[in-house]
Amino acid sequence: MNNKWIPETRDPNTPKYLTLVTSIENAITSGALRPGEKLPSNREISEEFGVTVATVSRAMGEAARRGLVEARVGSGTFVCNAFDATPQHENAVADLSLNTLPTSVVNGALAKAMSRLASETLQESLFSYRSYVPSHHHRQLATQWLAASSPSAVPSRMLCTAGVHQGLLAAFKTLLRPGDRAVCEALTYTGIKRIAEYANVELVAAQCDDNGVIPESVDEVLKRTKAKVVVLTPTMHNPTTATLSLARREALVKIVRAHDAMLIEDGVNVPLANDGLPTLTSLMPDRSLYLTGLSKCVASGFRLGYALVPDVYFNVFHEALVSTQWIGPGVYATLAESILADGSLAECIELHRKESLARARLARKFIPAVRETESVGYHVWVPVATVGQVNDFCTRALQAGVRVSPGPHFAVAADSTQIGYRISLGTVGARDDLERALRVLASISNVPDTTFATLI
Repeated sequence: MNNKWIPETRDPNTPKYLTLVTSIENAITSGALRPGEKLPSNREISEEFGVTVATVSRAMGEAARRGLVEARVGSGTFVCNAFDATPQHENAVADLSLNTLPTSVVNGALAKAMSRLASETLQESLFSYRSYVPSHHHRQLATQWLAASSPSAVPSRMLCTAGVHQGLLAAFKTLLRPGDRAVCEALTYTGIKRIAEYANVELVAAQCDDNGVIPESVDEVLKRTKAKVVVLTPTMHNPTTATLSLARREALVKIVRAHDAMLIEDGVNVPLANDGLPTLTSLMPDRSLYLTGLSKCVASGFRLGYALVPDVYFNVFHEALVSTQWIGPGVYATLAESILADGSLAECIELHRKESLARARLARKFIPAVRETESVGYHVWVPVATVGQVNDFCTRALQAGVRVSPGPHFAVAADSTQIGYRISLGTVGARDDLERALRVLASISNVPDTTFATLI
C-alpha cells in the first residue's frame, strides 16, 4: 500500500465508493498523491479500505470521470498530470449508463392522453390525498392488463405504488428485518443493492449463467444460509438481459416452496419484454410479491407501479407503502387508469417495442458480441473475459465521451462468473445520436491492444 496515502475512514452516511473518491481528491489536494503517481492496485485498496474490489472499481470510474485519475492499459491507475476537479467530458458523446426510455417515442400518444383528462380531474389528482388502493375501475383494468403474464392476478390483491422501486422497498420492509438475508442474482439491479443496504439486509448471491439464475444454486444458498426470501428479476434481467425458461421457473417454484421461503419478483421489464412466459408469481401466488409498472414500458418518469400481494401480507405491505410516502400516486394513477381504458397504454408499449428492437439491432451491428436475447428491452449486455478488461474498456470509453455501466457495479459477489458491461439504449433521444455513441465504443473495442484482444 502507498505509504503516503491511506484511504480515509468511511462515513456511514455516504456511499462507500463516493467516500473513496473524496479520499483520493483530498489526497491530491493535500499533496499526499502527486500528478503522475501510480495508485495501489484495486485489490490493495479494497483490503486497506475494507470494501469489495467492485466498490473500488466503481470509485475509480467516478474518479476518472472527475478528472482525478486515468487508467493506463497494462500499467495501472495514475493521478492525472493536470488535476482539475471538474469532469473532463463536458462534450460527452452520450451517457449510455442510465437505463431509461426515450420519451420522444411516446410524446405524441401521452400528449393526447393528457389532453383528454378534464382540468378538474387533473387538479383533483394533483392536490388531493390519494390512496394506494386504486379505484374499483382502475383495479379491474389493471388486473386485465396483468393477466397476460399473471393469470392469477385478482383485483383484491392489487395496490398501486409510486413506481417499482417503492414497491421493492415496501416488499423488503414487509418480509425482512434488519440482519436478515435475502438471496438474489450474483449481478442485480443497483436499486436492490441500495434498498438492502438501507434496510440492513444482507444480499447473498446465487450463481447465474447465460440463461439466468441457476435453480440449483438458489437451492444451495437457501440451504446454507437459511434465508427465507428470494429476490429475482426473471424477465429481461438487469443488467444481463437473461430471461428464465419455463423449466427454470417451475424448478424455482418447487425450491422456494421446499424451503418455506417467499419470493419478491421484480417484473418491471415484463410489459415491454413480450416473452409470453408466465410470471413466477402466477405459478405460486401465495408465496410471491409481484411488482411491475410503467417506467420501463411508457416513460421513465411515469412513477406508477402495481403490486400483487398475498392476502396475509396485504395490510403490512400497505402500511410499508404509507410509511415511505404518506399518500399514494395521484396524477400518475389517474393517467394510468385513462390510458388503460382507451388503449393508449397498448399503443405506447407497441411504439417502444419497435424502437427498442431497432436500437438493439443497431447495437449488434457495431458491437457483435452483444448477448442475443429474444426478449425486448432498452439495454444490452456485452460479455467480457476479465474484470480488468471491463474496467479498462469502460474507462477508455469514458475518456472518449461515452459512459457505459461496468458489470462490477451490479455485483453482489466479487467472484461473479458473469463479467461484462451494460449499454443502455434509451438514454439518447435520437437514433442517430445512439449510432454515434456506438461507433465510438466500436472504435475503442477495435484498438489493436492485447489487453482488449478478447474483449469484443
